[in-house]
Amino acid sequence: MSDAGKFLFISAIAIFVLGASLTLRARAGMKPAEAALPQTASVMTMTARPDAITATPNVFVAKPAPTGFLKQLSACPGLSTAKAADVDPDLTVRDFKPFVEAAGSVRLATAPVGGGCYSSAFGMRNGRLHKGVDYYSNEAVPVYAAAAGRVRTRAFRGDYGNMIVIEHGNGVYTRYAHLESFAGPDVGDLVNPGDVLGTMGNTAVSTIPRHLHYEVLTGTWQLRLGSFALTPVDVMALPEAE
Repeated sequence: MSDAGKFLFISAIAIFVLGASLTLRARAGMKPAEAALPQTASVMTMTARPDAITATPNVFVAKPAPTGFLKQLSACPGLSTAKAADVDPDLTVRDFKPFVEAAGSVRLATAPVGGGCYSSAFGMRNGRLHKGVDYYSNEAVPVYAAAAGRVRTRAFRGDYGNMIVIEHGNGVYTRYAHLESFAGPDVGDLVNPGDVLGTMGNTAVSTIPRHLHYEVLTGTWQLRLGSFALTPVDVMALPEAE
């Protein structure tokens, strides 16, 4: 091959290589680091933050409370509550607050039942803390959600029987125990004040008459202990809600 032929051959190869390089760069149209990212990166980022999906509002929006809650309360005759200082001779609980306020913002019904009397107070009983208040009824009356919230637990326990726990926001929870049966709301469901949770019963404590064990709890829900990591408070001692 002549010197001129060699020059033309080498030039053609150089032009081909340069053109191929420019074409690849134009097709890529991105920085090397961006091109190396897997297509699933955005999905991985979303699923790595479940809190963005499962985080609950600070306080659940509450609709006006229905008329089913008790507006007046009487102590059950013959029980310790009938002898309390705030109970009149006719068994009427004086200065009863139908609605109280927890954590400065959560409005709760004090007696979320469709009927009955005040049978047991919050406090020490037989050397142990009675963590809530009890309401007794001879009839199978409905048990209501005390405020708007989300159901965190609905299960049977050997000590609490059929039990529901509701989260109301701002670290406030309520527990409803010994239900004879459950109504519609299940774990994860939103409830409004006055929604029926079940029927008053005596599950898990067959020697005790039909009653609702009602607790108000505050604090932080924990993965292992759940509602039993919370602190019980006396619903009767909470300030009255407007």
